[in-house]
Amino acid sequence: MTGSYDGAVIGERFQLGTAPTLLTRTASVAPIGFTRLRSDRGHVRARDVPFEAAYSFHVVLRPVAADLWIDGRHTFAATATVGDTFLFNLGRNPVSELHGAFDILRFYISQESLDELAFDCGQRHAMRLETSRLGAHDPVMLGLAQALVDRVERGNERSALFIDHIGLAFHAHVAEVYGRAGPPSHRTIGHLAPWQLRRAIDHMIAHIDGDPTIAELAGECGLSSGYFARAFRQTVGLTPHQWLMRRRVEHARELLLHGRLELAAIAAACGFVDQSHFTRVFARFEGQSPGRWRQRHR
Repeated sequence: MTGSYDGAVIGERFQLGTAPTLLTRTASVAPIGFTRLRSDRGHVRARDVPFEAAYSFHVVLRPVAADLWIDGRHTFAATATVGDTFLFNLGRNPVSELHGAFDILRFYISQESLDELAFDCGQRHAMRLETSRLGAHDPVMLGLAQALVDRVERGNERSALFIDHIGLAFHAHVAEVYGRAGPPSHRTIGHLAPWQLRRAIDHMIAHIDGDPTIAELAGECGLSSGYFARAFRQTVGLTPHQWLMRRRVEHARELLLHGRLELAAIAAACGFVDQSHFTRVFARFEGQSPGRWRQRHR
C-alpha cells in the first residue's frame, strides 16, 4: 500500500483531490514528504487514517478552528494560529475536522526513515516522536514550511538538492525537539576528503543541466546522505544546493558574456527549468535580470 506521502492519498483524505507534494530521498527506505493542504471551503472532516508506522507534522499557515480525534477520542478543540504545529502518530488514527478555510504544510516521515537518519546522526537506538501538547507553536517548523510552500506549488522546478537539504533539516529538528531515543554515540562529522569533494563537485558539474540529489552525491563519496550533507557544508561553507546554484549562475554568466544563445537556451543549459526560473535565481545573485546583465557587460 502506498504510504501517505503520496499526494493523491493525502489529498483524498482531506477531500482535496491530489494535493501538491514534494518527496525527498534523503533516506533510502522511504521518502520524506512535504504536502500543501489548502482549501477555501467552509468545512472539511478528514477521513480515517489506516495504520502506518509513520508520523506527520501539520504546520498551520492560516488560522483555522479545528477539532481533533486520536484513536477515536476527542483531544483538541480550539483555533489554531500561524506556526502552531501538530505532531500526529499515524498508527493512532488522527482525524481532523476543520471549520473554515485552511492552509497547512504537512511534513511526513516514516519510522524506518526516522531510524535510518537517526543512526546516521549517531543515535544508538530506534527513535519515536512525542509531544506534550498538540498545536504548540514551533517557529523552526514554521520557517521550514514557509521555505517549502512555493517550492511545493512549483514542483516542476529542479531543486532536488534544496528539497533534500530541507528534509535533513526537518529530521534534525524533530529528532532534537520531539525525539525519544537512546544516548548518542558522539560520532563526529569531519571534512570531506579531497577525493570525496572532487567527486561530488565533478558530479554536480557533469549534471549541471539536470537535478542531482543528495543521495547521488553521497553515493559518489561512499557516505550516507545525512553525513555527506553535513560534511560538505563543513568543508565548503555552503550546502550542496547553494554551491550548485552559484555554479549555475557562474556558467550562465559565461554564456551570456561570450555566446549568442537566447536566454531560454541558456536557462536549459544551466539546469533551470525555464527562463522564468533562470531570471529569478540570476537576479537574486546578481541584482539584475540576465538580459540587463548581458547588455551591461558585453
